Parts: sequence; structure tokens; C-alpha cells
Amino acid sequence: MNQNGKMFLYFSQLVNIDVVDKEEKHIGSLYDVIVGQSEIAVYPKATHLIIAKGLFNRRYAVVPWGLVKERTKHSIEINLSSKEVKFDIPVNNREKLVLKRDILDQQVVDISNHNVIRVNDIHLLIVERDLMLAHVDIGARGFIRRLGFEKIVDTIVRLFNEKAIYLNKEKLISWKHIQPLSINPVSKTIKVDVSQRQLNDIHPADLSEIMLNLDHKHRLALFRTLDLDTKSEIFSLLDFPEQKSLLDDLSYKETLEIISNMPSDKAVDLLDELPKESVNKMLSVMETPKAKKLSTLLGYKSESAGGLMTTEFFALPQQMTVGEALAMIKMDDSKPESMQYLYIVDEKGQLLGATNLRRLISLDPKENILKAKFRNNIFIYPTDSVKEIAVLMEKYKINVIPVVNEEKILQGIITVDDILDHLISIAWRRWRKKNPAI
Repeated sequence: MNQNGKMFLYFSQLVNIDVVDKEEKHIGSLYDVIVGQSEIAVYPKATHLIIAKGLFNRRYAVVPWGLVKERTKHSIEINLSSKEVKFDIPVNNREKLVLKRDILDQQVVDISNHNVIRVNDIHLLIVERDLMLAHVDIGARGFIRRLGFEKIVDTIVRLFNEKAIYLNKEKLISWKHIQPLSINPVSKTIKVDVSQRQLNDIHPADLSEIMLNLDHKHRLALFRTLDLDTKSEIFSLLDFPEQKSLLDDLSYKETLEIISNMPSDKAVDLLDELPKESVNKMLSVMETPKAKKLSTLLGYKSESAGGLMTTEFFALPQQMTVGEALAMIKMDDSKPESMQYLYIVDEKGQLLGATNLRRLISLDPKENILKAKFRNNIFIYPTDSVKEIAVLMEKYKINVIPVVNEEKILQGIITVDDILDHLISIAWRRWRKKNPAI
């Protein structure tokens, strides 16, 4: 391939140029480029070029990139005769990453900066005969270049300011930091590629913000690529309108999996907003222990302790030794919302007291765990108000408080985050009522 002394070129400089056969006869024009991705290569390499022919009755041919013999400024020569190039080949394969269709003008995720960006051009690297995807161009100059006005605009800008950022600083982002949102229109899922691993490393709070900046189809596609735990965390962070928007497009099975995996208090907040018929149907087919917990919680008002509590907590039987308790904690695979406090209960499940890991590890492993409990056994009832809970938390300087029923049987816990979430939600709704136009 003739590099013309250049190591880089833009996709806008390549697309639509003439494609000629080995006898330099015109075949068509370059329509798109297919790139392949692997676990090893950071920068995808061109595997095929897509050639278009015809104006109104357009047909396409796919040719391996390895058959490219020479590239000049105005044409690409391939090592085939025009008769060997077969047109009318389908080019809608969603399993392949295609530059124009999947990247150019598309919303992509900048993994490094946790931003949603739009690609104005694609920066390509030439290494011997290989063409590799190096960067995406998100700057205004990339868009001007594609319109064919780069030289004119550059001249005008240079007349006024030769040191203008527009001329001297390209807005390029390395491909290794990019997650393309290439959507299958049928399944509405994103094709998972090597950068998916980096996407999974983004904190769910950041991912939820990224999702809110995407249009609906991309939001759903991105959501479906995530693992169940991440989906559940993100779903817990979204407001109900965004949750409802996703639920409308998720299958019944997907919905059940997410709700079953959410913290109980967050799941109840969601179910509380849904039609009762739908909720009853979900609970009837949901895993029995989880359904029972949610059914119980749904019986309480949302502003009460019962409505705010989560039923995920760590309880220790009173007959245990300290050593047995520590072994149990170490081996348990469950993920209670808060491990800050551990609760000691009798054989009926009645709350006898609370402790923490620090107190446990400071005692002899042979001691009974009751030796580790705090002096005060502080708890609240499911019908207690948010105000009453907040007063107790402030009085005793605690961030988590257990909830018991009339028989003192432990029902759940409430964290200070649950209280803050509730108060912020109330404040937000009041603000929205006063500022409906914003």
C-alpha cells in the first residue's frame, strides 16, 4: 500500500474514494470498512472493505483487506479483476464492527472520562499494509473535514489567529478508552467486545449517569451488556421514570432477575410504584424467600420504618462462641447491605443485642458471643416514623438500627443512607412542584 509518507489518515479521507481492479478499471467506491477485534490487539485492524456500486439501485461487495494492493489519495487498487468482485452481498451483519455504521456519528462511551460522546471522524493508523483504528475524533474540525470545508475554514481561522486551539489541538480519544454502542435492532443488545471488561470496571453510579446521557435505544442496549449485579445496582440508583422506561423494554424474565437481586428496600420502592396485578404476578413466581420478604415489606407505608428497612442483615445465634461466629462470617457468601453491625438472636429470632467485628476479634475465640454485645439494645418498630428513627440515630450516634416486631423478633435494618435517600426524595419532589418548568 502506498502510504504517501503518512502514518495516519482520517476515515473521511478514505470513504467514497474510487476502488479499481488490478487493471485499474473502476469497480465502485469505498462505502465502509470492517474491523476485527481480539483480546490481544488494542487497536482493531481492518479485515474487509465494503464496496458500493450504483446510485439509486445500490449494490455492495465485501473484499478482504489483504487484497488491497495500493492506496493513493484518490483511489484504492485491489488485487482482483472486476469480474471476481461479487456484488449484492448482504452487509448488515451485526456481529462485525463496521466503522461508518457502528462508530461514525454514533454515541460511544469514553471509558476513561465516563462520558457519552459523539464521533465526528475516525483516526486511522497505517502500518505497512495494515489499516488500524487508532482514535475517534470528537472535535468540530472532524465534522468540518467530513463536510469538505476543512481547507477553507482552516484558512479563515488562521487569518484571525494562527495559534487557535481549533488549528493546533485535535480532540482525539484513543480507541482503547472507547466502548462502541453497536446495536442489534432485533435483540436491542450491544455487541460485546474487548473493551467490555473496562466498561464493567466503571462504578455503577458513574454508569447510571452515562446511561441517562444516552438516547433510549442506546440506554437499553448498554444496560443489557452488564452483569446482573451491576444491573441491579444501577437500577437501584435510577429514579422510577427511568426504571419504568427500561422495564417497558425488558422481558419478564429479565425484570424478575433484577428485582430478585436488588436490596429489599429498593425493590419494594420499585414494586410500590407498579400496578398491583403486575406485582402479585411477580411475587407468585419469584423465589419464595425473597417473595415473602417483599410481600411483608409491601404491607408497610413507605415513610415508616417497615417501608424503609431492608431484610438483608447478619444474625448470629446466641449459643455461638466468638470463634464460631468469625468462621461463619468468613464463610458466608451473602452480601448484607451493611456489615457494620452484627445482631445476636435467640432460637426464636428475638433480638438480644448487637455487636461488631472489632469487638468480636478483641475477645477470646472460646468466649460466648453475648460477651461481645453492646450494653444498650437499641431498636425500632416497623410503624415508627422517619423522624423517630433519625432522633434515635442522632442520640446514640449510630448509622444502622435494627427493626423488630412486637415480639422483638428481628425483621430488618435501616441505614442512615436509607433515611437520607428518603429525605432527599421528599425534598426533590417539593422542589419539582415549585419549579415545574425547570
